[in-house]
Amino acid sequence: MDLAMSFQRAKLVLTGLELGLFRALAEEPAGEADLRDRLALHPRGTTHFLRALTELGLLELVGGRYRASPAARQYLVPGQEGYLGGFLHAADAVMYPAWGRLAEGLRTGEAQAATFSGSAMFEQLYADDDKRDDFVGMAESSSRPLIPALAETFDWSSVKTVLELGGCRGNTVAGLVRAHPHLSATVLDLPPLRPVFDEHMARLGTAGAVSFQEGDFFTGPLPEADVVMIGHCLVDWTDDQRKTVIRNAHSAVRPGGAFLIWDPVLVPGEESYLRNLLRSLNLQLMTPHGAGYRLEDCRKWLQDSGFADVSHRSLGHDVTIVVARKDN
Repeated sequence: MDLAMSFQRAKLVLTGLELGLFRALAEEPAGEADLRDRLALHPRGTTHFLRALTELGLLELVGGRYRASPAARQYLVPGQEGYLGGFLHAADAVMYPAWGRLAEGLRTGEAQAATFSGSAMFEQLYADDDKRDDFVGMAESSSRPLIPALAETFDWSSVKTVLELGGCRGNTVAGLVRAHPHLSATVLDLPPLRPVFDEHMARLGTAGAVSFQEGDFFTGPLPEADVVMIGHCLVDWTDDQRKTVIRNAHSAVRPGGAFLIWDPVLVPGEESYLRNLLRSLNLQLMTPHGAGYRLEDCRKWLQDSGFADVSHRSLGHDVTIVVARKDN
């Protein structure tokens, strides 16, 4: 019963975000009556809603006033470095309803997200500013916790140029460049993302170190670089499409360079396996083609495309980084 009813606790967290509760309590503690006034809440249910979030560890009740817990302040308050609200907002608005149609998705094999139709998902999302911003927020919330590990896991000392495929606003590669200022980086993504890329790089102060190139990583040739990388992206496509991206990446990696892939890869026996199986089902519901893939399949695709040494390790957060070297 606890497993089957766990959606209730999920909705507590997502509703707290929707109402702006954590933002309000990060500014200053407040009593229940004050919160009802500020957030336009009805007396019925509010007491137990706040007490339930307290039991979950997201609120603290001190002297009759609620405040956001340290975990809530770090991850659920806009403006904080660890903020996950961009992802969770999309989870609430799009994923949550789609999971209610899981049975239909399993019967038909079709996506159940209401934000697009047909197979041109990215083109439709990027054509609408609100949908684009929601998608970008979700993507960056997923990748942001990985940036420190990405900067440390790979030896960047001899790398001069980096090309990120599907890098969106460039948030990941900007973090990499700030950690290793000698790097020169390029993001390759679809044209509608250029305006938000330019704004974001100007805000981060990395406009001179990170450039944007409009393009499609399924069609070559790609710009050459010492390191080509793609993160949280191969999972969106079919196996044949993944093989195409890997072949194009092999042509773009300079001799002696490397191709980096990081994704929630399926590795049986690891602690992440069940969670990544759930992520795979989420991809089926949310994308026209996406699904998780096994580590051994990824290794074979890379070797078949001509990469030599292939290794992997955990980046944390259930994500595996695969490093494929190209011979000199």
